[in-house]
Amino acid sequence: MSPRLFLATLAMRSIKAYAKGIYVPVYTTIGGTHMFQPAFFSLVQTDGSYYHKSRYSRVSNILTTASGNEVYKRMFEIPDAVSSTETEWASVYYGLQFAIEKSQPLIAIENDNLGVISALTVPNTNVRQEYAKYYKYSILRMTQQTAWTGIRWIPREKNRADKLF
Repeated sequence: MSPRLFLATLAMRSIKAYAKGIYVPVYTTIGGTHMFQPAFFSLVQTDGSYYHKSRYSRVSNILTTASGNEVYKRMFEIPDAVSSTETEWASVYYGLQFAIEKSQPLIAIENDNLGVISALTVPNTNVRQEYAKYYKYSILRMTQQTAWTGIRWIPREKNRADKLF
């Protein structure tokens, strides 16, 4: 079974199990100096929004610190975006950047776009669009500044960043 097919199968099983309330996937490590998921980490939920008719695009991020005492929220426009997938890539990039700016060394990212998550977690996954190549490279390079960065897919209804739009 190819890695891509394996991930797709695993993702579908996870989605079905999650819907039944019996499974919460762990984070896949995508960077940092630590290999294993730490017990405590900052959580960044990210989301992108794109309106096809007006070409108005935004990203939103919610950062909850590892202590849980502080929650930061932000939303801003992304000029010249060409698709909703591009805004999802941008939301992960800016969410990671936001956590690093707030001096969070252990970062868990959650996003509701399975394509973006797959491209970041499956080794040797090639992306077609130039913006996706740029964001993938930039995200993986930025994770080198952290002690640990993990990522996972979550259903749209569990993504609190979606509520900021």
